[in-house]
Amino acid sequence: MEFTREPNRFFFNDATGKLAGEITFPAINDGQVWVIEHTFVRDDFGHQGIAGQLVTAVIDAARAEHKQIKPLCTYAKAFFDRHPEAVDVLAN
Repeated sequence: MEFTREPNRFFFNDATGKLAGEITFPAINDGQVWVIEHTFVRDDFGHQGIAGQLVTAVIDAARAEHKQIKPLCTYAKAFFDRHPEAVDVLAN
């Protein structure tokens, strides 16, 4: 799935233009660390792996831009627990 990127956010809308999912990650430490604070997928788009795709989009962007991630939302924390291959972007 393709997501739209805005500062500190990836999201996607449904066919009518309504928000269907997003992940927010404000920057801290002079922009070097992104804090994943919120992951949301609307119920009618649930159980399709989209939340994981949103977290992966942030991880890929962090790698490309040499940033680190601090997961605060429960979904992002669980994602990193399940995906040890992503720990290279975790902030200390």
